[in-house]
Amino acid sequence: MSSVHKEHIKTLKGPDLFQVKVMSGVDWAVRNVRLISYVLVPVVAVVAILAGYRIFQTKRQDTRVEELGKIQVIYNGESRRAADKQKPILKKIQEIEAKPGNKSAGQESSGLTPQQEEEIAALRKEAEAIKADHSSSSTALMAFSQKYDGFPEGWLAAMMAAHVMVEDNRVANAATVLESLLSKVKNNPTYLSLVTIELAGLAEEQGEFDRELSLITSLEKSADNDLRPRLALMKGRALYLKGDKDAAKTTLGTLVDGYGSSAEAQKARSLLTLIN
Repeated sequence: MSSVHKEHIKTLKGPDLFQVKVMSGVDWAVRNVRLISYVLVPVVAVVAILAGYRIFQTKRQDTRVEELGKIQVIYNGESRRAADKQKPILKKIQEIEAKPGNKSAGQESSGLTPQQEEEIAALRKEAEAIKADHSSSSTALMAFSQKYDGFPEGWLAAMMAAHVMVEDNRVANAATVLESLLSKVKNNPTYLSLVTIELAGLAEEQGEFDRELSLITSLEKSADNDLRPRLALMKGRALYLKGDKDAAKTTLGTLVDGYGSSAEAQKARSLLTLIN
């Protein structure tokens, strides 16, 4: 959730077109004081209306962000309660590991007895079984996304809800949420890329490799240089998992040749070794 949130914050910062135009018009205004005086009154009225609208829109956006932040607090609380339940179990594991049974001189193993190892394994399994109950935050996120389905904050909430569903092993539900989101973000390149990549990842997890390849292909034409290596790696992996090794080798080889210093190229080399 945090990475998706950072992407969203990027879209909320920086000078907008209105600010740029105002700054670039300062010199012209200084040179044309008399002309401005003849049109000042009607322009002031228009500017006042526009300024009021902008302030209104900003306040509405701030309200949405604040409302979404409250849902994040609910999510964090749900996670914290689960972590609190795990703490005494993890403490037991630490206590056992701190007092190994019989460790002979020069022994490289942990020194734990078979009984201790079994006890630790059981405790770890018990801790892993404790999952956060995100039902409240998930419901709130979906309600928020439907309420503001025409705004970036609503899209972000839908993506957050999808992440919660994946954590709860509801992959099919998460895919349905993201599928419905695609048409809403089609005119926003940033969110379109994020949602499409998330969907492609879920398609791979479900074994729907043709669907994954279709989603990746839809992004390739408009992708920038930062995104292309990631798409190529996903494509090569999908082709390999689908059983098309030759196409996978070609795609991964092109990735290594074109983006040799990238992290994706390193992963592609490892996958090529596996394929060969």
